[in-house]
Amino acid sequence: MDRFKSPMIQTDKHLLEVMRYIDLNPKRAGKVNHPNHNEFSSYRYYAFGQHDPLITPAPSYLALASTPEQRQAEYRSLIEDLLQNDWKTKQPFSSSPFIGNPDWVIHKTKILRLFHQQQLADWKQQFRERFGP
Repeated sequence: MDRFKSPMIQTDKHLLEVMRYIDLNPKRAGKVNHPNHNEFSSYRYYAFGQHDPLITPAPSYLALASTPEQRQAEYRSLIEDLLQNDWKTKQPFSSSPFIGNPDWVIHKTKILRLFHQQQLADWKQQFRERFGP
């Protein structure tokens, strides 16, 4: 099982993709037959407007349509489309530190790699200073 990771998401559009992916995780894991059957999911909020004080709707969700009813219908349609087509496909959302445009992801990954290399170099220097060569 993957450990929880909190990736950096480039745009709100990518956030909507991640939200849909998360709402389908219990289905992928075989815990429910449909996302609506998971009471601990945001699906009921986004698809049916069920009140949830923990959720602040993302701008990309709000941009799906002009009324709550239309947005809910659009979100249900997006989920149903995934259920009909590729709900079993595991996305790299749980294994990548960045989610977004591939060029942006590559750029951010390089920066992260350099940061980790610098952290390691700093740690080695501190170790040598404290304990000798």
